Amino acid sequence: MSNPPLRIVSLSGGKDSTALYCWAIRQFGRDGFKAVFADTGHEHPVTYNYVRNLPMMAGGPDIQWVRADFSDRLAGKGIAASGNPFLDMMLWKGRAPSAKAQFCTEHVKLHPIRQWIENIRQDNEVNIYLGIRAGESPRRAKMPEREFSEFYDAEIIRPLLRWTEPEVFSFLAECGVPPNPLYALGFGRVGCFPCIHANKKELRLLPEWAWAKLEEWERRIGRSWFPPGVVPGVHIPAIADVRLWCKTDHGGRQMNMFCSDAKDVPSCMATWGACE
Repeated sequence: MSNPPLRIVSLSGGKDSTALYCWAIRQFGRDGFKAVFADTGHEHPVTYNYVRNLPMMAGGPDIQWVRADFSDRLAGKGIAASGNPFLDMMLWKGRAPSAKAQFCTEHVKLHPIRQWIENIRQDNEVNIYLGIRAGESPRRAKMPEREFSEFYDAEIIRPLLRWTEPEVFSFLAECGVPPNPLYALGFGRVGCFPCIHANKKELRLLPEWAWAKLEEWERRIGRSWFPPGVVPGVHIPAIADVRLWCKTDHGGRQMNMFCSDAKDVPSCMATWGACE
């Protein structure tokens, strides 16, 4: 008799993967699946704390944390590794990722998860569950609910594919699990901070420490974090250019008098009722 498939739930700390984790608890039980989180080294402290607390909040299994390691590749270029996966990936590539060169997902998320699965799968078939929804983008709307992945040598299953965003939040409320607190601040994306796809509103909300991190990373890689064309009229924008532009309205020509720097979110989950 063959072993049952090894069930893997991939987590990011966002609402959809959190709903998937809660769905898997109901579907398979606490011990019926494994959960994994790829630590990119580029997450908000609140997201890290949220993922740490999720098993307690939801009553689910512990979450395995994995991290990419670029030390060997950097050593081949004579560069000392920083120990931060995202920064080390950029040092290896010599640039920051962008919408046209989105190598970050592959190298700091997919590869370390694949390596972890290879280490634990033994002779088992593997089913990987992803919290992808069709409503997120036209590309995702074309995805099937199930397909085989050569990359993972596993079946990919998307149980929430036809769920709407309100249904996700409603399900989390039904499960008694609050969503990542960053959504309450106005962030539409909570995976990576900031994401390379962050829009003008989300950039406006960045706290001071996030801008300081980007400035330091720009200094380390010797290239701009932001690609050409982000700021109207500026070919290669510096951090100062983007910070000024993201606080403007009317095509970047007028300052928004109601805009101010967002205060940081407390990292203690007790603030959000998670420890009560």
